Amino acid sequence: MLVDIGNSRVKWGLAKTGRILAGPAFRSDPLALAAHLDHHWGDLEAPAAVYVSNVAGAAMEAGLSGWVAGHWGVPVRFVKAEVACCGVVNGYERPEKLGVDRWVGLIGLRNHYGLPACLTDCGTALTFDVLDVQGRHLGGLIAPGPRLMKRSLLQETLGVKAVESGVREFLGRNTAAAVESGVFRACAGLVEKAAREATELLGPAPTLVMTGGDGEAVSRYLAIPYQFEADLILRGLLTLAEQGS
Repeated sequence: MLVDIGNSRVKWGLAKTGRILAGPAFRSDPLALAAHLDHHWGDLEAPAAVYVSNVAGAAMEAGLSGWVAGHWGVPVRFVKAEVACCGVVNGYERPEKLGVDRWVGLIGLRNHYGLPACLTDCGTALTFDVLDVQGRHLGGLIAPGPRLMKRSLLQETLGVKAVESGVREFLGRNTAAAVESGVFRACAGLVEKAAREATELLGPAPTLVMTGGDGEAVSRYLAIPYQFEADLILRGLLTLAEQGS
């Protein structure tokens, strides 16, 4: 079992013979976790082990560990960022401080795409990380994701109300459309600028891979080549499981 616990939702999948059979995602909420697991996992056969990337805190870790112990009794491995693993060398000054989702995403990037490469994960936060041709992590960027940008507008301005227009035109003709265009173009502009600077740093043009809950939506606004991978963190967890890391 592969589990990606993000700030907003939980993604999961079963790995069988190198393939991932992804299940439906659900909300990342420790108070509702047991009910979600009962619903989604209650009728499944026990897996050999459970590999987890968790950025949502200790309550989610404790809740998942307790459920697995009570229902399956199999090992649970909560992945942590390391100095090096699976062909990736951690670029942080303090390697353990790199977010585990970014770390596992980089392992998925290194083992499923050509190098050099850049990874953009668009979730609650938008992160951009760079691997050179030898698999060395050169560092990254962190910015608000689209939904966080929208929430900040709602909280800090009186004239902007809840928006979900779905409009993609450049110039919005109402507030909802203007916010939609501005937020997603801001994210896409950051990704494009970061990719250009990464290319200058690396020499050969890196492969750009997009992932995350809003990754596909942001990708539609890009004017540069990219590949979208919805389950990259699950792929990274599978690599760790296959290599026994």
